[in-house]
Amino acid sequence: MKDLIEFILKGLTRYVPLLVSIIATPKRTISKLITSEADNLSNAMFFAGITIALAFVFQSPLLPDGKDIVTVAGSLLVLKIIAYLTFAGLMLLAFRLVGGKGNYITTLCACLYITSPVYLLQVFTHVVCLGLVSTHDPELATIWNLHLSLNEHQIQELFRLSPGVAIAFTVTLLLQNLIIIIWFLICWGVYRNIHQVSLIKSVCVYLITTVLWYSYWWLTVLAMKGLHGGALSPIG
Repeated sequence: MKDLIEFILKGLTRYVPLLVSIIATPKRTISKLITSEADNLSNAMFFAGITIALAFVFQSPLLPDGKDIVTVAGSLLVLKIIAYLTFAGLMLLAFRLVGGKGNYITTLCACLYITSPVYLLQVFTHVVCLGLVSTHDPELATIWNLHLSLNEHQIQELFRLSPGVAIAFTVTLLLQNLIIIIWFLICWGVYRNIHQVSLIKSVCVYLITTVLWYSYWWLTVLAMKGLHGGALSPIG
């Protein structure tokens, strides 16, 4: 953990201004980063690496006692790298189907810059939701953390016994999803410029990629549950 924190601290002076710039003017900043820098892939990987490291440190208190932190951190890093590589590949395939001309590396770089802030948002809202449910029932919060779902009875009980918590929980998740949808719509023009396709074709690719990504995500969730006896890792 000490080495991980040192890595984060060394990179923050470069990471924070870049993150702020990407959030403030995503299309302009990302387009500049992926086209004007000679070493654009390593810079994009650095940005994603700091993001993953920050997310891990933020979630580390959720690790149960006895878990090897190095093993968990390594597994998280490998899973995220596979996810980034797969997402970029699915997107490239979708753009190729409509005549896109961009290459994989540029698509991957854009993917790293665009999805990293989304990952930070997801981690933050996940922890907030855990805190909300924990005020009602810590055991129920653990169940949701490990399964990302509650059964109908548990949801009904949450709304019956703690309606304020249930409403705040629901609104937080809905707000997160709305922000993510708006963010991708704003940033999608970066991919459109990379692959030089029309607006209509770009919209088609957006829909295709969304279906492909969620299909891949659910397959990953099912695979992880299979490997861990029906549960997920306490951090993700």
